[in-house]
Amino acid sequence: MHRLTIRSLACYGALAFALGCGGSNKPAENASNEADGGAEPTSDTEGGSEKSEPTAGADGAKKDECVGFDIGNIEDVLLKSACEETVKPDTLTPVDLTGKLEVTLAASPTKPAPGGKVDLLVTFVNKSKEPLTLHFKIDPVARFEVEAYDTKKSKRADMPAGNPPPPPKGATQPPPSEPKSARVTISANGFARARIPWEAVKTKWAPEKYKGTPPERGYPRAAAGPLAKGKYLVKVVTPLVGVSEGVDHEMSAPKVEIDVGG
Repeated sequence: MHRLTIRSLACYGALAFALGCGGSNKPAENASNEADGGAEPTSDTEGGSEKSEPTAGADGAKKDECVGFDIGNIEDVLLKSACEETVKPDTLTPVDLTGKLEVTLAASPTKPAPGGKVDLLVTFVNKSKEPLTLHFKIDPVARFEVEAYDTKKSKRADMPAGNPPPPPKGATQPPPSEPKSARVTISANGFARARIPWEAVKTKWAPEKYKGTPPERGYPRAAAGPLAKGKYLVKVVTPLVGVSEGVDHEMSAPKVEIDVGG
């Protein structure tokens, strides 16, 4: 009798909360639905696995993955298969984008210690009032290469002296990738950025890394001590193609001055 009384009291307490004795089998609401605005995942009901659908705009039209107003990492866009083009990069006719495209390079910090790390930021600015489509070489990725020049000697400061040594005996490289092109469209007055890490160091030839290194990357190198104190002109050679520019390559290879140890 004592046990029945306790059970009855428990049921009465539950009724006070409108749950009823015995409860309900209805599952609790998924908290994640509130966190993502209530959007429900699209799934393949036959296979039971999730199946993503193309992103659509407010009007229901499919969103172009290669278009953006403020593209934080242009390399991510260039990796998308939807942005790959059938045209070869060396067949693109150069277009004069003077007044429409501005490419800048910024460094943080601008006065690193010898051997210190620097974050480089390349920004592509669409200065026009119309969408601007840019083309980039990929093989199979977009390569942003950093070059450092001694402003006093006017020569590369980060390269080893002399020519690279012969490949190690028996070492082979994979076949070169076929160069392709990919597009990115920057909306009117928009931006696209690429972030490249760099270290203020000299380099040496690294034959031990030759095997397996893609030939399009050149002979492998490794760090060989910090750069000496002084001012350097740091250039980022971007994979931008199909633009008409001068001998300084102001659009495809922006520059910034860095004072190492300053």
